[in-house]
Amino acid sequence: MTADLALKNGKIATVDGAFSIHQAVAIKGDRIIFVGTDEQLDTYLSPRTEVFDLQGRLVVPGLIDAHAHIYGLGKKLELLEISDAPSFDAVVKRVGEKAEMIPKGEWIVGGRWDQTKWPGKAFPVHDALSAASPDNPVYLSRVDGNSAFVNQAALKLAGIGPSTPDPPGGKIVRKPGGEPTGVLINQAMNLVKRHLPRESAEQYEQRVVIALEQCEQLGLTGVHEAGINPWEIARYKALIDEDKIHVRVYAMLGEQEKPMFEADDLVDFFKQHRLENYGNHRLTVKSIKLFFDGALGSRGAAFYEPYADDSGNRGLFRITPEYITEVSRAALQAKMGVNTHSIGIRGNRACLDAYEIALKEFPGRDHRFRIEHSQIVRDEDIAKYAELGVIPSMQPTHCTSDMDFVEERIGAQRAKGAYAWRSFIDAGLILPFGSDFPVESPNPLLGIYAAVTRQDHRGTPERGWYPEQKLTIEEAIRGFTIWAAQAAWQEDLLGSIEVNKLADMIILDKDILTLPPKEILTTRVVRTIIGGKTVYLSN
Repeated sequence: MTADLALKNGKIATVDGAFSIHQAVAIKGDRIIFVGTDEQLDTYLSPRTEVFDLQGRLVVPGLIDAHAHIYGLGKKLELLEISDAPSFDAVVKRVGEKAEMIPKGEWIVGGRWDQTKWPGKAFPVHDALSAASPDNPVYLSRVDGNSAFVNQAALKLAGIGPSTPDPPGGKIVRKPGGEPTGVLINQAMNLVKRHLPRESAEQYEQRVVIALEQCEQLGLTGVHEAGINPWEIARYKALIDEDKIHVRVYAMLGEQEKPMFEADDLVDFFKQHRLENYGNHRLTVKSIKLFFDGALGSRGAAFYEPYADDSGNRGLFRITPEYITEVSRAALQAKMGVNTHSIGIRGNRACLDAYEIALKEFPGRDHRFRIEHSQIVRDEDIAKYAELGVIPSMQPTHCTSDMDFVEERIGAQRAKGAYAWRSFIDAGLILPFGSDFPVESPNPLLGIYAAVTRQDHRGTPERGWYPEQKLTIEEAIRGFTIWAAQAAWQEDLLGSIEVNKLADMIILDKDILTLPPKEILTTRVVRTIIGGKTVYLSN
């Protein structure tokens, strides 16, 4: 066979079992047909082969983000961005300025606020926000996406007042007299979200295209979309049919606004929406996404003991463990996985126990069950992950974003089990890595940096936060390649540069395998190849 595209004179990090390094790779159509030396490559060349001289640069498999929100990234570009607001007063000012520019009654939607970065670190109260935007309902999601802040106009529209009960799995934060503060946690967000204006199919698809184009520029050739509904799946199929997107999407079938799938027969519902390799491996729907507990930043993550900085609070469950077991039974019968959001110790352990009941009823299945985030665990829980074969799907930049407040929130003892990457690997588990974008940056190189350093971009703490949990550069790359592929049953197609696999790979401008970790932060993608086609080429 002769190649359509050949890369030579480089450093090809295959990420095969031995993490072997080669000089050249040849591609025909959408498949890899050769990996080896420059001399051996000559056999695969013809006058029609495009030959690209790598000039010694590093090639790695296309990076895969194992947990992200594609539409959310595209939408973020259009929303009121307040992640850099240094205080609540700054948020109020930006919302007030926006309200002056739009008609009365029009929604102001935005977010990524983080009260831990404001003076006092307290949750906001809506009074000043409502005064700045009396005629426009406001919905501002927190940085973790697990809570929101709204003004009086939005509360009124949703019918939320002092007598409104907390919904199951949610909490309306209140003033001492019972009046809502405007902060809504977990399922309470849906009380307002259901009143937000619905976007058209065209708007939705446009935002997906914008997001995936950015992914290509950052070296992402695959993304695990962490929860979309059947209508959204149809939008992806339409985009693929029109050849508007190239990044491979492994989508998790997500719950609707209420914490139950709208189906009398879950097995039939899951089988109906299961999708294998649509559009030449560009869309796969083979798992179910559940939300169990909340986030650490908003104190919704579930623990056995109270929060160190909130003595009356142990977090909460959005759904019951029994429901996780019910969904798991149906998923196993439908040949689908279950990927459940769990962050706190109690959330992670209760999820494992719920999985175990279903797995014992259907033994021997290649289930690929995952726990998304797996942020705070104990040694005995890690052993249970290994016993059940449950995959901890984690996001390295969550560690470096949260490390400044984790010990304050849960105490030093529990913090020892935070983002325990090394402990999971030592237990024989794989670690698929992602970013949870747009909660964090979609740049996977930032995740690789966080995994090997456990430091922020200034290089602090000096040795890294709980440095015993750091990973090697090879392990970090595996997290964004072959381990992410394994977490989606795709290791025979993706995740490494090997003959007969799909030709997804990227060229970097620096050798991150040998350079000081700090230089990973400034490394850029030179070229992104998906299925043998160049989808991004830097200037």
